[in-house]
Amino acid sequence: MIKLFIIDDHFLILEGMYKAFDAATDGIELVGSAQNMEEALEKLAGCNPDIIVLDLFIHDSLPAENFKLLHNRYPSIPIVILTMEDSLRWQIKMFKMGVMGFLNKSETKENMKSVFVQVAHGNMVIPDTISKALISKSSGPR
Repeated sequence: MIKLFIIDDHFLILEGMYKAFDAATDGIELVGSAQNMEEALEKLAGCNPDIIVLDLFIHDSLPAENFKLLHNRYPSIPIVILTMEDSLRWQIKMFKMGVMGFLNKSETKENMKSVFVQVAHGNMVIPDTISKALISKSSGPR
């Protein structure tokens, strides 16, 4: 069983995640959620999640600061970003900081589940966008 804690300031995303994953059939359980960082820090202490799922842009807060705060307080819990932001710049920045996965909110349930399973097993899941950008940069003129 993979236990997730999700931090997202959009109510519909939180509700959708609770409805999308069923512990019995998916092996994924949402053990808690929060709509802001203050609420997240209060609730996380008692949840013991395997993965923290963090919205990149939470109202009135900075993405890098949110990650640092969570990572410093819970260094052994991997963090996966879940966002509508698809810029390569943010993806690379967050992986350099230490996130273990980066998901777009438009991903399918199966893709999300795959990322959560891989991250729960200790693997970093790098999006194709980063891989393709690195390959195109390295395959310049010879």
